[in-house]
Amino acid sequence: MKDLIGLEIRKSMKRPVVFGILAIILFYNVLMIFYSTFDSEPTYGMPYSKEKVNQLQNEKSEFAGFIDDEWIQNVEDEKNSILFNPANQISEEEAIEKTEELLARGFSREMIDSNIIFFIKEEVLFSQELQRLEEPEVASNFYRVAKEIGAEKANYYREVYEDEKGEALATKAEDMYGYLSNGYRAYYGYSWGWSRLHAMQTVLPYTVGLLLIVVLSPIFSQEYVRKTDSLILSAKHGKNKVIKAKMITAFLVSILSWMMIQFINIVLIFTFFGTEGARSFLQNWAQNPSPYPFTYMTSYFVITAMSFLGLIFLTSTILFISSRSKGSVTSLVTAGVLTLFPIILSGMFGGRMLNRMIMFMPTKVLIGVDHFKTFDAVYLFDKVIMLPWVTAFVAVVLSIIMLIGAYFSFKRHQVKN
Repeated sequence: MKDLIGLEIRKSMKRPVVFGILAIILFYNVLMIFYSTFDSEPTYGMPYSKEKVNQLQNEKSEFAGFIDDEWIQNVEDEKNSILFNPANQISEEEAIEKTEELLARGFSREMIDSNIIFFIKEEVLFSQELQRLEEPEVASNFYRVAKEIGAEKANYYREVYEDEKGEALATKAEDMYGYLSNGYRAYYGYSWGWSRLHAMQTVLPYTVGLLLIVVLSPIFSQEYVRKTDSLILSAKHGKNKVIKAKMITAFLVSILSWMMIQFINIVLIFTFFGTEGARSFLQNWAQNPSPYPFTYMTSYFVITAMSFLGLIFLTSTILFISSRSKGSVTSLVTAGVLTLFPIILSGMFGGRMLNRMIMFMPTKVLIGVDHFKTFDAVYLFDKVIMLPWVTAFVAVVLSIIMLIGAYFSFKRHQVKN
């Protein structure tokens, strides 16, 4: 068996196209780490720069800590010390002119008098001293926003499903967001490295996925093209051993490729972006209203486990496609469409039902991050089950079916020859 696996590895990897694709995806992966802006990234959406890293580390270290009443008051006091400093306010004459201008624009006297921000000098208003407080000020609303989002989700489910299902889903949403609001202690701090590590999960279909398509899609189908499938039947090792060797090879290549990319990401990101932020909260309520009480570290462990499951799912799918295809090109194209098309489709269309279906596709499971970004659950057997756990179950079941299907598909094909 060991010799057979070695032979299959050489057949799969020792091809010029494989080395070419490997070089391309490694270059692309490094490029994305440093230069991609990642609009969907939880906290930051900017390319790497050493100056920005140093600036953010300095600013956030000033307020690093658990968000509690004392922390919130500290942020408010710091902001007020700037806004209510007479040296940072416009002159009395300018204040009178500003008031008249605002009244003419329809603002009420009460609103004008209660907002000191109208009378701050422009250079102070846009100064780094004041802007550094924007994120801490947003973070100080963590618990309030969590409660509000929980209420919004609950109202949605009660309006859409006016039965036990709606009430069960609403209650679950209230419980999860309620814990974030009342029982969870959110930690604020610098976390660009961990944020970028999460964002790089979205690149996996174009790195690991693409490599596996090229390497694995011909693993069975090339035997049909070369007319060697009938010879395998009479080989001294036997057809069962050969099929098992091919499958073991596929999973070895998949796992090693996935580990290589993950290792590169961890080393480069932590080296250049920093390792701080493991215990920081990851919610960005506008784009990532996650109901899970994860820190960046616990979140990364969870999505890495989901990603690994997606890797097994994707490998099993490619093996099945290869076993059913009559040629290497057909297998390559079919696997490519199945791998990359769902990602493209999800970016083009925003339908709730379509996006939920795409969540069960191998490449979406490989990414892992999207399943935990918001509250999504199903109601089965009078119980609420969160979508990530349903996805994991479906991925396991389909992986087993795909592997069994690939095994017998190639085996029966041999018998026919």
